[in-house]
Formats: sequence, structure tokens, C-alpha cells
Amino acid sequence: MRRALFISLALLGASTAAAQTSPTEVLAPNQTLLEVQSTGQSYVAPDQATLTGGVVTFATTSREAADSNARAMAQVVAALKKAGVVPRDIQTQSVSLDPQSNYDRQGAEPPRITGYQARNAVTVRVRDVTKASELLTVLFEAGANDVNGPFFSIEDDSAAVAKARADAVSKAKAEADAYATAFGMRVVKVLRISERQRSASYESIVVTGSRIRPAGAPPPPPPPMSSPAVEVGEMEQKVTIWVDFALGPK
Repeated sequence: MRRALFISLALLGASTAAAQTSPTEVLAPNQTLLEVQSTGQSYVAPDQATLTGGVVTFATTSREAADSNARAMAQVVAALKKAGVVPRDIQTQSVSLDPQSNYDRQGAEPPRITGYQARNAVTVRVRDVTKASELLTVLFEAGANDVNGPFFSIEDDSAAVAKARADAVSKAKAEADAYATAFGMRVVKVLRISERQRSASYESIVVTGSRIRPAGAPPPPPPPMSSPAVEVGEMEQKVTIWVDFALGPK
């Protein structure tokens, strides 16, 4: 019984403490609670990007598909390193070997394996965004037939986040002042601040490529390669805050 009573009293104390931290509990009798949600933005140019480049091959046997894929992928990786990409910026993304089946439309016969598809892809970090277009061309010329990117990002977004947060705070204060003025009141103090959402987005041209040849098809003659157009643009950083203000009479 004593244990149960102790737990009940402890829970009651915790509930009382939680209630004491509620904004409405710290308001004076002549004060009003104002809840404001504000989103701040900042814009910054990305300083790094990632590309994915891979090779997809087909063959009648799994061994042939895997061997041809390994040889082709080795050429892609060698070309990236020759272009100046250091090993730590090249990471294997995925390796797969899957059977290719022919299905009977009538469903009278089980699927029949007709060949195998091998896939290998790497992720490439581009530390100089001005070279993204050049490295895409390197991938194409080296034989990569499954290419995606660039995907831009910021290595250290702390400054952009701080700027967006300051913008959110400034907007929240301005909104609180506007409400207080409209009701003939004034902002007395801030009761609570919380930050619950942070996001980054960007607008850019994403270049994708897929040049998969069916098994047995002769390779086409390589046309002159032109570097794809890549625009870096800007990234938008957003920070959303919730602020509780106490409004009082002037």
C-alpha cells in the first residue's frame, strides 16, 4: 500500500510540474496567450554534388553477365580516377545479378529463364560543382549506361540554418507586434520557443542517362560527346518555429 501511495504521489508531482510549465499557467490575470508559427528562409549556392554511374549488362549465363559487367565497371572507375576523382569519393552503391524470365501469357507454363542481367553502380562525390558536367561526360564516354545526377548539397549548412532561424525569429516577433497593436496591447515576454521542422531544397537541372543495349546487339559507333548542361542554382534552407508570447495591456 505504501508503495502504491508513493507512486501515486510521484505521478501527481510530475503532473503538477508539467502543468506549471504550461504557457497558460504562467500568464498574469491581465495577460493573453498568443501562439505564432513562423518559417524563415535563407538561400545559398551548393558547394558539392553527387553522381551515380553504373553499368548494366545482359548475357545468356550468369557468369558471362557478371564477367562482362566487372570489366566494363572497371573501365568506368578507372576513368573517374584518371579524371581526378580520389578513391575516397567513389563508393559502390549496389551490385546485383538477376535472372531475366519469359512468362507464358496464358499461364500454362512456368516462367523460363532467358538470360541474366548484371548491374553495378557507384556514387561519386563531386567537391567542385563546376566539374559536375565534365564528370558526367567522363561516365558516358567510359561506358556507363545507367547514370543519374547531379544531386546538389551543402557540406556545412550551419550558417544557412542560422540565417533561416534568424529570419524565422524576426518574422515571429513582427507578427506578435502586429497582433498586439491590433488589439491595443503590447508584447510582455516570450513564454516558449520550439523548433520542429528543418528542410533544404534546391532547384536544378538533373541529368539522367540510360543507354542499355539488349543482349547480342552490336555496340553503336561512339558519337562525339558533348558535356550536358548543368545549372547549379541555389538551395533554399527553411526553419519553422513555434513561439508563445504573453500579451498585456499597454
